[in-house]
Amino acid sequence: MKNSLVALLLLVFINTGFSQNSNYYFGRLTLLVKKEKLPEANRISDISDELWHYLRIAYEDRIELEKQRKKEFAAGYYLSPLEGYDLVVNYASIDISVTSNGKVITAQSPDDRLTSEQKSIINSADLGTDINIKVKFTYKNKEKANSGETEMEGTLAVAVVPDSEAEFPGGFNQLTKYLMDNIVHKISDEKAEEKLQNAVVKFKINEEGQVVDTEIFRTSSDQKIDKLILDAMHNMPKWKPAVDSKGTKVNQEFSIPFGGNGC
Repeated sequence: MKNSLVALLLLVFINTGFSQNSNYYFGRLTLLVKKEKLPEANRISDISDELWHYLRIAYEDRIELEKQRKKEFAAGYYLSPLEGYDLVVNYASIDISVTSNGKVITAQSPDDRLTSEQKSIINSADLGTDINIKVKFTYKNKEKANSGETEMEGTLAVAVVPDSEAEFPGGFNQLTKYLMDNIVHKISDEKAEEKLQNAVVKFKINEEGQVVDTEIFRTSSDQKIDKLILDAMHNMPKWKPAVDSKGTKVNQEFSIPFGGNGC
């Protein structure tokens, strides 16, 4: 059990760590976009070209969507796994909501082209928060096999991150080691290990590289385990703080799912 948990943690940090080429926000299954890239966005795909691939939609809708895309996109379905969706769907509307100065604001467009209002709000999004996207669509082929519904809906969150993300001393491999030594290896009971995998901890790295605002976002359902996690976070060494494109140190928020399920 413990060895599998170690491997899972390593996988989480390797796949969603601090690499500048990472496709994921650290410790989450959320896609990311650098704050500095947002002024260049004109279409929804400019926020994330993986929108359709990671869009959260009903299981039966995903099956039907891929079925129709495979048919229309032919060989490209395998050669370009993130493309071809526009061949099979018509946009009904796209809602975008962000947190700006602590306040949630929303704007809507009739298709994948960002309106001036949507461009304005995504550029005002606070660092460390998500751009939440809701897509409503219909199929160009009206014959939908698995449902009588004429309009489908999907959602996606894209985290806004700084130009250079905060980094644990020695990088994510050392962070993994720290968590293993200070949390995982201190748990010997198999049932406790299973509970640990339910937990998600959230925290911020401030401009000085200090760990602040630590909280249990999803409890392990065991107070001792939750306290063990919080103690480990509070005792972390200073990180290298995040820096924006102007060279200014900024706060950055992270979350760690110990079971790899995100938050």
